[in-house]
Amino acid sequence: MAGSHGDFYDDIMKALGEPEFQEGVMRAGRNAQEKVLKILERYPEILEKARRVKEVKMKAAEKLEELVEEAMRNIEANNGKAYFAETAEDARRIVGKIVGSGKTVVMSKSMAAEEVGLREYLESLGNEVWETDLGQFLVQLEEGKPMHTVAPAIHMTREKAAKLVREKLGIEVDPSNIESIVLAVRRFLRDKFIKADVGITGANALAADTGSIVLVENEGNIRMVSSLPQVHIALVPVDKIVPTITDAIDVALVQAAFAGLYPPTYISVITGPSSTGDIELVRVYGAHGPRELHVVFIDNGRMKAGRGPFPFYRNS
Repeated sequence: MAGSHGDFYDDIMKALGEPEFQEGVMRAGRNAQEKVLKILERYPEILEKARRVKEVKMKAAEKLEELVEEAMRNIEANNGKAYFAETAEDARRIVGKIVGSGKTVVMSKSMAAEEVGLREYLESLGNEVWETDLGQFLVQLEEGKPMHTVAPAIHMTREKAAKLVREKLGIEVDPSNIESIVLAVRRFLRDKFIKADVGITGANALAADTGSIVLVENEGNIRMVSSLPQVHIALVPVDKIVPTITDAIDVALVQAAFAGLYPPTYISVITGPSSTGDIELVRVYGAHGPRELHVVFIDNGRMKAGRGPFPFYRNS
């Protein structure tokens, strides 16, 4: 939940006064720029795909209410549960009712969850909640806020990350060796994945025609968050909906490329809870993956914004 303009200004001034913060941003910025340029040079077709994705998203914005209805209908047809949250408070309430209290919850990186303050809300209900994306996990240890939608710990140097792991987790790591930091976090979170009752993800895109969630990643944590717990909840802003599953996969590929992570290590397409039909061809839900899939669509002002005039964007 957003603070006042004064708080925002204070945070900016504080960041400008921290040399370690500035160094972290500079290192990450240089690395990201170099990676994206190399990707576009090697895979020039990405630019054409990006232009097509822009057209798809523009057209989707013009019929957003229709796409939301189609997506919800198809999610339910695939044995999932679909919900519409008009406000951030609605989203918290819906997810809180599904999760309950006294649970272990693992989350993949989701700016939608950050937008509605979901982790803090679930913790207030008496749940143990862990971020599993490396950057978001470090931000959680820092008790801060993500500094970038793709790279939430973009401000953090390896030295700062090592200090957090040592002080918060009690694990000694080599501050000059990023691999040792990653390994320490992997070992700590592995137990959380196994014990988790609920996994919460966002979505890079959602296909209205099939109700399929498309997720792209490189760490592998999203696959575990969405497949190991018995309950999977996907928090999906309505502007993530596109007409077809092909469109959704294109969105994920373009996002990966411009994040400097192409080709992506993993793309997951999730359509309903896990199931099997191996005994007498009778379909039963809850095989090795989740027994339940809940998709919570978040409006929080997006529908109104989509109906507004955007000539500067539509004609660009």
